[in-house]
Amino acid sequence: MFRRFTSLLRQISLTLMLVLLAMAAAPVVQAADVEVKTARIEASDEGYRLAATFSLDLSDSLRKAIRDGIPVSFTTEVELTRSRWYWVDEKVVRSEYLVRISYNEWTQQYNVTINNGLQQNFASLDTALNLVTRPNRWLIADKSQLTAGATYNAAVQLRMGLSKISMHLQIPSFNDSHWSQKTEWKRFSFKAEDK
Repeated sequence: MFRRFTSLLRQISLTLMLVLLAMAAAPVVQAADVEVKTARIEASDEGYRLAATFSLDLSDSLRKAIRDGIPVSFTTEVELTRSRWYWVDEKVVRSEYLVRISYNEWTQQYNVTINNGLQQNFASLDTALNLVTRPNRWLIADKSQLTAGATYNAAVQLRMGLSKISMHLQIPSFNDSHWSQKTEWKRFSFKAEDK
């Protein structure tokens, strides 16, 4: 019994030591400067669309990490709520726009996947990042989801991280906060268009 216990203890300590070595060997990636510059909601025939621009300045080490094959996801998130005096705010809409950027060594191009569907290739990372800093005006709500003439509270945020890639690539940097940058929520009010 004592031998089993010491053997198990030895295996646990070896595993822990390997994890700590992997974390220490992981490259240090400096943070990206991320900020919401503008955000507004526009009415269209189909419904309501988000028009937003972001300031995104990736550090050289993060650019190198992407070029070395580590895919990075950028998620633009928008929430619409309506204030209620008798209860907590009503969450009316929550929508996400996901852009995943990776580098393909064979083609020497940056692959961009939007919302796990549309894929495009770009020759430079800066061109690919334009889809992050100026996301397409995507439909966040149908006209029927919002009450005409009602005022809503909107919040927009951009998050960057490794959450959409396989776990074995996340382990060396799971404790690295630079991989999970996000902007502050940009909050504003808007009035739904009268029909």
